[in-house]
Amino acid sequence: MSYCPSTCPDYIPENATHYCSICGNGIYNGEEYIRNDNGDYAHLVCIDGKKDLAEWLGCEIKVMEE
Repeated sequence: MSYCPSTCPDYIPENATHYCSICGNGIYNGEEYIRNDNGDYAHLVCIDGKKDLAEWLGCEIKVMEE
């Protein structure tokens, strides 16, 4: 694990346990995401941050934790 802050050019992100089905990148600690009924994960920003729509559709918005 890197001990540099995420803004440091030497920062190495931790391994992701879940990946966004939209962009394909890992969902890392502290990032907001949603999960659908099929078990797919997506970053909240990848759905254009449509928080109200996600909540209306019954998707719980969560923050990734270790």
